[in-house]
Amino acid sequence: MSLELRTKRGTETLSYDAFEERVRLGEIGPEVEVRFPEVTGKDFTPAGELELWKELANPEHRRFHTRLRHGAPLATALLLGLQLRVFFLAKLPGGEDVVIDHFTNWAPAVLEAGEIWRLLSYGWLHLGVNHLALNLLFLVYAGWNLERAMGRTNLLIVFVVSVLAGGLLSMGLSPARPSLGASGGDFGLIAASVVFGWKYEDQLPAFARKYFGWAILPYLVYPLCLGLLSSSVDNWGHLGGMFGGGLAATWLRPDGFAANNAHNRRARQGLMGASLAALFFVALWGPRLVQVLPYKAQGLETAVPQSWEEGWDFGDDRGWVSPTGQATWVATTQQLSAPPTPNEAMQRFQQQLESRVSAVHVAAREELSVQGWPALRATLTYRRGGVLQQMELLLVCRGATVHRMHLHFEERSRFRYLQLAERLFSTVSLSEPPLLLEARSRAAGNPNSWKLAVELGRQAALTGHPLEAAAALANAYQMPRADKARVAALRLDLYADYGLGLDPSHINLFLLEHGNEPQVVVAAAQALERSGDPAGALAILEDAAQQSPEDLLIQRALAQRRL
Repeated sequence: MSLELRTKRGTETLSYDAFEERVRLGEIGPEVEVRFPEVTGKDFTPAGELELWKELANPEHRRFHTRLRHGAPLATALLLGLQLRVFFLAKLPGGEDVVIDHFTNWAPAVLEAGEIWRLLSYGWLHLGVNHLALNLLFLVYAGWNLERAMGRTNLLIVFVVSVLAGGLLSMGLSPARPSLGASGGDFGLIAASVVFGWKYEDQLPAFARKYFGWAILPYLVYPLCLGLLSSSVDNWGHLGGMFGGGLAATWLRPDGFAANNAHNRRARQGLMGASLAALFFVALWGPRLVQVLPYKAQGLETAVPQSWEEGWDFGDDRGWVSPTGQATWVATTQQLSAPPTPNEAMQRFQQQLESRVSAVHVAAREELSVQGWPALRATLTYRRGGVLQQMELLLVCRGATVHRMHLHFEERSRFRYLQLAERLFSTVSLSEPPLLLEARSRAAGNPNSWKLAVELGRQAALTGHPLEAAAALANAYQMPRADKARVAALRLDLYADYGLGLDPSHINLFLLEHGNEPQVVVAAAQALERSGDPAGALAILEDAAQQSPEDLLIQRALAQRRL
């Protein structure tokens, strides 16, 4: 596409791009006659009468084009200077430890400890010369041109938003891995350059188009693809920075145009407001954002924080320890000799805790139920190593099985870890334990085996199914080859624990049939106590002790009752 100019020096033929460039530079005034067949037909028309010229010769556009060619990238220089200064400060003795420990982007510290500044500070940190040089190269190249095109304030906002978006995405999708470096901000600047070129392609002079839009897209795609091939690269940070920078550039407009002033003011306020809101949200609700994984064992289903490592807590319980070292989550199951109430289970655990720490105090407790099973929720405080600690505890009793979950942490961190505790407790549910399911399957597969029936009865009794246990044990007792004394003892134990499966008359019958078996005598004594006859229980134990003075089982049971 070409056109003709008629001046005092004669007629000149130009391409449209050259005409556009010379008008924007002020070289073609309104008095110059132009013949542009698509607009003026065959006649020459003063350029000043053409809407095309009026748009191109706008003083604001002329200043925009002058800035694109000659603007001083002061904001880019500021970012470059800050990156270099932080790098050299980190090289001072102990500097790298401070940088890594307090300023890298690391999900546990951000979400659990509330160190939200890490979501921004990581974008100014580098530990290696190669890492620094590569990031600064992209920063200068993209920032230099983008600042000239969009303006200094817009460039700084794009960089900050990109760093924050990269930090958030990296924290959310790679929570166990610390990250640092300006690459998230660099990807944001390059993405903003691509978007700016697409939006304002018609307003960019030919010399500037090679820095924006499709021309710079390979500088975004190629490093991104290289990063995907390396496990040491924070690809989520790159992607987050890219999306953040692209979004900011979509909303912002070039500075220097009166028509853009009000829009840019709103856009900047919106972007910075959204950034502050994101930081505020993470500061307040960070513990609820900790990623968790499902955990299932022995009929207990709950969750564990994804980035926490398995380890032991001070009470020799297997659990999961926060990478910050400030908290431990325990989810464990214990089988007792008899079904306890939640208060009994709580008393037992409190005694265990008091043997390990000092100044144990139950600050709050509440009885409740979990899927119909009795439970107790409690808050305890204690001192360990001179430091005040807090424990959020949940006990669930199902038969002789006690599921215990607790999160303990330093009391000064209670605001944050209370949120995490509530979240973890909300995931607690109970299912049938694998051992009970296996016992049911094996008993059903071989209904004539008294041993399998006994195992089913034992597992059912342990996990709070006394009716099923009573039926299985009664069935086993009737089988021809059964060890009737063993089964009788189990049926008496079931009656002592739950008050089911027998009536008091059966106790004497079992004693008549198996009175020479110590296990039956001890179980009968427990059953008599359950039926409200402690004197009778003591009497049969004393008789058995006289007949078998060396039997340790009888002697132990008798000593317990005399105490």
